[in-house]
Amino acid sequence: MATRRTQRVGESIREVLGELIQRNVKDPRVGFVTITAVRPTPDLSKAHIYYTVLGDEREHMATQAGLESATPFLRKEVGRLVRLKQAPELEFHLDDAPEKGQHVDSIIQEIHRTPSAPGFQLPPIAPDIENHLIRALETIEGASSIGIACHVAPDGDALGSLLALALALHQKGLHVTPTWDGDPVELPTTYDFLPGADLLVGTNDFRPPEVAIAVDCATAERLGRLQDRMKKAKALVNVDHHVSNTKFGAINVVDTSAASSAEIVLQLISKMGAEITPEIATNLYVGLVTDTGSFRYASVLPKTHAAAGFLIQRGVDVADVSQRLFESYRFTYLQLLGRVLDRATLEKEPTFVLSHLTKADRADIGVSMDDTDDVIDTLRAVRDVDVTVLLKERDDGKWKGSFRSKGATNVGAVAQQLGGGGHDLAAGFEVDGPLESAVESVRAALSKAR
Repeated sequence: MATRRTQRVGESIREVLGELIQRNVKDPRVGFVTITAVRPTPDLSKAHIYYTVLGDEREHMATQAGLESATPFLRKEVGRLVRLKQAPELEFHLDDAPEKGQHVDSIIQEIHRTPSAPGFQLPPIAPDIENHLIRALETIEGASSIGIACHVAPDGDALGSLLALALALHQKGLHVTPTWDGDPVELPTTYDFLPGADLLVGTNDFRPPEVAIAVDCATAERLGRLQDRMKKAKALVNVDHHVSNTKFGAINVVDTSAASSAEIVLQLISKMGAEITPEIATNLYVGLVTDTGSFRYASVLPKTHAAAGFLIQRGVDVADVSQRLFESYRFTYLQLLGRVLDRATLEKEPTFVLSHLTKADRADIGVSMDDTDDVIDTLRAVRDVDVTVLLKERDDGKWKGSFRSKGATNVGAVAQQLGGGGHDLAAGFEVDGPLESAVESVRAALSKAR
């Protein structure tokens, strides 16, 4: 029987390998690989890697050959990133269990062939993630009170995941209090159409629950003022998809292969037996579409589209959601965007696009911090550079920074240098001091990443 140590090492190897194969293995023979499980030997001298890959037998063989060619590199990086004294020998095995059930590619075909077909299934999940989901459900179902919190200054994925889970738990007759550290706790204008806002409670009204659930939080610190109250719960469940997640919960349902936390919450709701109503589906779809940049980011996999198809089938009005998210800006947004574009500079050594907004700008134009969320996506469209940076001055004078990368730079790692975090291609941070100091901090962090 595997010890807890070998289980922890196996889980760490699985997370690291998934990222390495997706980001660093450029061998054209390697297809869309998902690591389903890692089984280290007790002495950690060898690790058996089980994976799935789309395609026929010929493509399976090509992927196996590509992975074997990349094994020396992968073994070295696994040893370094997992911090093992001796990197284990990696042995790859094609996991055919999903093929005996239902292929991911057949799910995609089903989406396009019969959108209203009954019995449409969710994409499969890795065995270890499923085990964590089951543990979370066992904890949740017996709770007298459940508190759910997402990170401060929540985005679409955080809000969609929070509200969907709150609606599902409420549907099951459980006492639930969803919130975040905010003043006040109100949906931003962009997301004011999301169902379930009537369940929200104020930050000051949130009391330590029997079971606490953190959604879309890479670290406990992202809970802000709620951190201590969440930790006072009998059990803290951590539901997230960030690679930088610190596993701060008693139960950690962290799937780094998911493009959004909404995908994991979808699996959790499905397993608890709640009906996925149009309202719940809409919240989850918003989380999915916003955290993938409308399915444009490298994190998007076949299973991402499969989850979207599943939700659309359950009542999401895609045209309405898209219009509300991307075609409902106030005229002040154009003024805001104009100011950011006018200040944009092409920085050198290292090269990146930089712009900023002050709190005086927001007051002058008449917008809130929430209204500035999408500005950076226009800046990142420039072909000249890989990295884009937008600095936004908060009311307290601190600078809230956003990174975007096209793939050559892991801005999640750069943000961590500045006390923040996020994904490889999109991350955030906060710095104190004058603008010039904030820019120098960014420049220094990017220089280290080269």
